[in-house]
Amino acid sequence: MSVACHPALPAWPCAVGLFLRRVVEAYCETAPPLRSAFSLLKAIERHRPLLLRAAFPSPLHYGLVLAKVTDHLLEFFGPEEREDTPLLLADGKEREDARLYIVYRDRVRVLLWREEEEEIRRCKEDVPPLCREAVGFCPHELECCFLWTGGRRIEWISA
Repeated sequence: MSVACHPALPAWPCAVGLFLRRVVEAYCETAPPLRSAFSLLKAIERHRPLLLRAAFPSPLHYGLVLAKVTDHLLEFFGPEEREDTPLLLADGKEREDARLYIVYRDRVRVLLWREEEEEIRRCKEDVPPLCREAVGFCPHELECCFLWTGGRRIEWISA
């Protein structure tokens, strides 16, 4: 989910990255019995002011990005995830630029902007030490969810 916020880049990817981080944190901090699509939509609405329309090239682009991100978040946190209590880990970088890993008993999920082999490889390297330090174990499965393609990819984490 990390996007390098560089002055040469458009402002909207940085805004989307901060927005996603806050929504994911809010959802993961919600007690499992209270998690639902509605609670996720409430978190999206609560943090929507982080997506300043002025950061986007047009109102249409703003609306399309918000719709696509909302759709992906609803899929990412589907109904099967409500029973599991996820643990949220950050990869130790600056707070707003850190990649978020959502750790379940059997897998680790990460939101990535697009399917890039280098990013997936880096996730596979970063996850084991982060998990072992934070929770004492590392699941064997890494699930990468790609925001712009809407796809998912399962990788095995080397032990």
